[in-house]
Amino acid sequence: MGDTMGDGVRETPRQGRRFGPFTVLAELASGGMGRVYLARSPGGRTVAVKTLLADGASGVVPEADRRRFAREVALAQRVRGVYTASVVDADATAPMPWMATEYIAAPSLRDLVAGHGTLGPDALYWVAAGIAEALVSMHTAGLVHRDVKPSNVLLLIEGPRVIDFGISQASDVTRTQAVLGTVAFAAPEQAKGEPTTPASDVFSLGATLFHLAVGRAPYRDGGAGPALEQLVRAAMGDVDVSGLAPELEALVLPCLALDPADRPTPARILEMCAGHLRRRPEARGGADWLDPAWITEIERYRERRSREVEEARRRADPDAATGPVVAPPRTSPLPPAPPGPPTRRPARTRLWAAAAAVGGAALAVLLVLRPWESAGPTIVAPDDPVGFYAVEKKVTGVCAGDPAAQPAPDPSLSYTADDRGACATVSRSGGLTVRKLDGVRAFEDRESGQGWVVEVTFNSEDAARFADLTGQVAAQPEPRNEIAIVTGERMLANPAVLDRLTGRTVTIATQLTEAQARFLAGALGAR
Repeated sequence: MGDTMGDGVRETPRQGRRFGPFTVLAELASGGMGRVYLARSPGGRTVAVKTLLADGASGVVPEADRRRFAREVALAQRVRGVYTASVVDADATAPMPWMATEYIAAPSLRDLVAGHGTLGPDALYWVAAGIAEALVSMHTAGLVHRDVKPSNVLLLIEGPRVIDFGISQASDVTRTQAVLGTVAFAAPEQAKGEPTTPASDVFSLGATLFHLAVGRAPYRDGGAGPALEQLVRAAMGDVDVSGLAPELEALVLPCLALDPADRPTPARILEMCAGHLRRRPEARGGADWLDPAWITEIERYRERRSREVEEARRRADPDAATGPVVAPPRTSPLPPAPPGPPTRRPARTRLWAAAAAVGGAALAVLLVLRPWESAGPTIVAPDDPVGFYAVEKKVTGVCAGDPAAQPAPDPSLSYTADDRGACATVSRSGGLTVRKLDGVRAFEDRESGQGWVVEVTFNSEDAARFADLTGQVAAQPEPRNEIAIVTGERMLANPAVLDRLTGRTVTIATQLTEAQARFLAGALGAR
């Protein structure tokens, strides 16, 4: 199991709880079906423990969920390979079923591209070889991953690791319809609901490699736009492979063949990559192949995560033996460690609120300044750029271009809310478009009683521009006191601003259901 946090290891009220022999140190991530915890074995080994969520009403894990989890454990235990996250232990029959896997403190390919640009051909062949070898291991075990994508591949200096077998499917299980992974990297047969095969993973591998080389998904418009449009493009195989370096065409383009029978096997891809890499027999690991910016970020990430793991261990069990901590690299200096949060947190300042639409349901939106949080960033990138614009006009219904549209002054500057209840026309003067953020997370804020919330952290430059935008719209008459948060042609939220904001980390939505919070966080780039 990889490090799926958007903002580092955070303390959890479940510290000290045990799953089998493993003691929980901190919470790493939370999803719709379960949670992932950082934990330690009696001997000091650090692992990631995935658990299922109990039913809120009964407090018991539903039997259907338990059966699916047991199947996932059985499938994951089949896989043995250098380039996958291995299962350490599991108990699907426990009151709260759990599975422990090795903890991989490494950034994802998605975040590396977002923060440090694309890869050159030689480095891409090296990464491709590792992913292909992982697929060979999986397919030999009779599994199809079904969701290979940049965010499901973590990159260590030693090589990539393919993670997240949550929707894997055994090839010996009869199935009439596929579970669709991320549309922008899914094979056409997956988008059409047809059975998936190892060749479907090969298409997703090709799409991932294209993203590493070009910076976007291979479907037309980079897989951007409303989900239905993305699904149609994928089902039709509407690819646009412009921008790919000629020396990579022989590796990437065969993987993207529309007919699964025309795609190479992972073993053939691995053979091709090995032939290319043998041209530099002296090269070994990532230090010899990767761009310097990628190497620095991978080393910095591992050092920061190692420090956070040790801090979590001390909080959970101050008297326990110290576990191994990765030493900072000798070959390249690291920046100083970011300062930790103050011991006493100032009271949260409630700054603005309004209504918005996410996932077809109304929700309250609130912005909360959190100046005490200053941990180092973990860059995330939304699938589509996210715009923050001042609202000029708002009308009931959908915008021009929608089937039930009503006239809008300028369709190019108008966005329909996800519940299709409002159309906002915006001014881009003074607005900003964000392609990456220093953090996005959705979590249940029990401390303040605000329910599920979504929090974002801007980088310094975007935070300054956002502060200017909030100052521009604050105290304006309705609806010009609102900011539209948009992506593609959709309006994710349209909060009203009460005052100018100067902090980097803000909570943009509160009092959500868990599903609404995760929907919004996902649109903003959370994994």
